[in-house]
Amino acid sequence: MSESDKSNWTGKDFEFLIRGDVEIPESKYDEIMTPNSYSWDKVIRNGWYYYEVGPDSFYYSWEPPGIQMAFNEEVSQKAKQIAEEVISNILATGQYAELIELGRDQVHRFDL
Repeated sequence: MSESDKSNWTGKDFEFLIRGDVEIPESKYDEIMTPNSYSWDKVIRNGWYYYEVGPDSFYYSWEPPGIQMAFNEEVSQKAKQIAEEVISNILATGQYAELIELGRDQVHRFDL
């Protein structure tokens, strides 16, 4: 699969990085950092919060140079829409945020 052809990419091939000077109040975190067009559930696995959207899930890691947003291996096009909605939610707070899609050669996964 070529890096330029992303049509068959799944969560094992990419993750997103949210860059910007983003500060999310704890009381608004779930409202801002989740999609508006999908229902979701928040669960704890291995001490980490995950957001489940149907059979798919994602989590955040706040590390320099930004907020890492990683999805389960099977997720596909839904991930991009979720990430774009989260960026829209951040922008709606008046903060600047940029979504960067990282290809598999740039992905740094942690076993959670």
